[in-house]
Amino acid sequence: MFNQIKNLAGGEMYLILSLLMFMAFFIIVGIYLLKLSKQHIKIMSELPIQDNQPEGYEED
Repeated sequence: MFNQIKNLAGGEMYLILSLLMFMAFFIIVGIYLLKLSKQHIKIMSELPIQDNQPEGYEED
């Protein structure tokens, strides 16, 4: 399998580059999510259900 990757013509290099960029993106996002503080995640998860609306806003 690796011999096929090493012996590619010029056009297939774009496929490998796009695969590496795809993998790098998800690795970076994964690291970011692991480093998020648990308090921040808790606050963000409760945002849609909190009842802290500004004083001037009322639903009709």
